Amino acid sequence: MATSKLICHARRRLVGAGLISPLIGHGLLGCAQAQPAARAPAPHPMPVDDPLADRMRFGWLGRSDMQAFISEVAERHNLPRGWLEQQFRHAGAQPRAITLMNPPPPKPGEPVRKRSWSRYLSQHADKNRVIEGRAFMAAHRKVFRDVENESGVPAHVIAGIIGVETRYGKYMGRFPVMETLATLAFDSPRRNDFFRKELETLLVMGHQGVIDIAAVKGSFAGAMGLPQFMPSSWRNYAVGFKNKDKPDLLNNPHDAIASVANFLKAHGWQPQAPTHAVAVISDSSTPQNFVAPALMPIHTVAQIQAAGISQRDARLSVDTRASLIDLPEEDDTVKYWFAAHNFFVVTQYNRSFMYAAAVLTLAEALANKPT
Repeated sequence: MATSKLICHARRRLVGAGLISPLIGHGLLGCAQAQPAARAPAPHPMPVDDPLADRMRFGWLGRSDMQAFISEVAERHNLPRGWLEQQFRHAGAQPRAITLMNPPPPKPGEPVRKRSWSRYLSQHADKNRVIEGRAFMAAHRKVFRDVENESGVPAHVIAGIIGVETRYGKYMGRFPVMETLATLAFDSPRRNDFFRKELETLLVMGHQGVIDIAAVKGSFAGAMGLPQFMPSSWRNYAVGFKNKDKPDLLNNPHDAIASVANFLKAHGWQPQAPTHAVAVISDSSTPQNFVAPALMPIHTVAQIQAAGISQRDARLSVDTRASLIDLPEEDDTVKYWFAAHNFFVVTQYNRSFMYAAAVLTLAEALANKPT
C-alpha cells in the first residue's frame, strides 16, 4: 500500500512537470483510487424555493437579463463593459425592498388598515419635527434667504420637504442604493422599466465620479441624500449652492436646499401664489365631484363654491384654477382642501395628495413664529 502511494505521488509530480499525460499519470495507470473523495457541495445559504434567491445564486452576472442590460448601457453611454461588470461582481440583492415596495395583501380574516390623514400627518409633521425644522432654518438662514430670492420658492416650503423626507438629514436610508435599484429593476413585480432607468443613471453618475455607487445608501426605493432624490432627479435638478455643477446632496445641507428649490422651480412653481385652502363642506354638496382626477387643477374656485363648498379662510380668489383633494380618515370620513397650481407642483416630488398636504402643513408651522 505504501509503495503504491509512492508510485502515484511520483506520477503526479511528472504530470505537474508536464512530462507525462494526465490520463497516464492518474486515470489509466491505476492512480485514480488515490484521489481524495469528492466532497458533497455545501448547501446554498439561500432557500431554493425563494425565486429571488434562486435567480441570485450565481450572482447578477450569471443572469442573461443583466448581461443584456449591461450591453445596452455600455453602448448607449460608451462605458467600458468591464467596468460595468465590476460594479455587479460582488453586489447582493435587497429582497426587503421588494416587500416594502409591494406590500403583500392582508391574510384571510386579517383587517385591512385604512388610510388615515390624521395618522399620516402625525408621522410626518409632528411637534418635534417642527422644532427641529425651525432650528434647521435658523442654522442655514442666509442660504434659505438667498435661495428663496433666486428661485421664488419660500424657505418654509423647502424646509417642509426636507423635513418630511429625511427629518433634515437625520434619516437618509440604510439600503445600498445600487443593490436596491438592481433588485427592483429585475425582480420587482411592477415598475421594472422605471427602476432600470434609475439604475442606468446611477451607473453613469458613478462612472463620472459624481457619486460612489459602491458606498451610497438610501431609501428602499433608491432615493438618496437629504432631499431623497432618485438618480434621475439628481442628474436633472441637483445644483450646488456655491458650485452649481458639483452638488453634494449626501453631506451638504446648502446644496440640498438649493436643489429642492430648483426642482420646484423647474416644475413650475409660481412665486407668491397660494397653494391651498381648507374646504368647508355643506350637507347638500357633493365634493367628490370636484376632486382632481390628475395632478393638476381643472376647476375654478368659483365653480366649487357655487356647489356649496367654501374656504375656511379665503386664500384663493374666485378666478383661481383649483380642484379639491381628498384626505380620508380611518372612520370613513373625508377632509377636503382646495388645491391650486403650487399644491400640485409639490406632488411632482411625490405623487400623493397626503404627502403634499403634510409638506405644506409642516411648512406653515415652520413659517409661523412659535408662541
